[in-house]
Amino acid sequence: MAFLNLRAEGVMRRFWSLGSDVLPLDGATAVRNRSAPEHPLGTFLCELRTADVAPLLTEPFRRVLVDPETPPAAEAYLALHDWRLDVQLHLALPESAPIAVPTSAVRPVVDDAGWSEIHRLFRIDHLEEDARLGRPVRSEGTTADAVALRRSLGPGVTYLLAERSGEVAGCIAYWPGEDRTGLVEDMFVEPRHRGAGVATDLLRHAVRNARDRGAGAVVIGAEVGDTPKHLYARFGFRPVAVARSYELTAGRGTA
Repeated sequence: MAFLNLRAEGVMRRFWSLGSDVLPLDGATAVRNRSAPEHPLGTFLCELRTADVAPLLTEPFRRVLVDPETPPAAEAYLALHDWRLDVQLHLALPESAPIAVPTSAVRPVVDDAGWSEIHRLFRIDHLEEDARLGRPVRSEGTTADAVALRRSLGPGVTYLLAERSGEVAGCIAYWPGEDRTGLVEDMFVEPRHRGAGVATDLLRHAVRNARDRGAGAVVIGAEVGDTPKHLYARFGFRPVAVARSYELTAGRGTA
């Protein structure tokens, strides 16, 4: 499982770097996505290896990823200057885990109409999450940035739409990854279609497609305070790591 732990951290970082400019800095790596520079995963720092993080933050980075090799003093600096801590659970489905055949069809997102459905689902997700966490509602522009970021990831990432009763009921993305470790991301099911097996079927499609394109083990992320983590565990995903990052909050993040 330690092996999967290392793979999970790396595959997540590489996934969010797809379609972006990746540049080495003095003590870190910068990732800049020209399609969504205002999104927290559109302009971020990773592989932070210097304790003197302040000079790096003169650039408008929105998020800083930390890992076991990040100097504790760098993370402490972020906490002191009110960068918001975000914690995510990483789970991995072993290559040997069997996956049942899906019971319904899905369709890939290949055009503007499909991406419009992704935007609609993301908007519902954002409103639900903001209400659950008791924070201000994100703007429509923020949702548009999130979708633009996904569209920029490139042809290696595929988004799928599930339909029920003639309407789009949910979505999921998969990426076969590198070194035989794939990724499943952005699973969401509309509230009125929950409890009907849509999520499980989306997972089956995504994992089977990722494996068909070369993946062995498959990684997924979950918010530590949200319920999908239990669905992933029942599906067969095993917990391998807890990842931390720090997001720039409005008006904060500088000395």
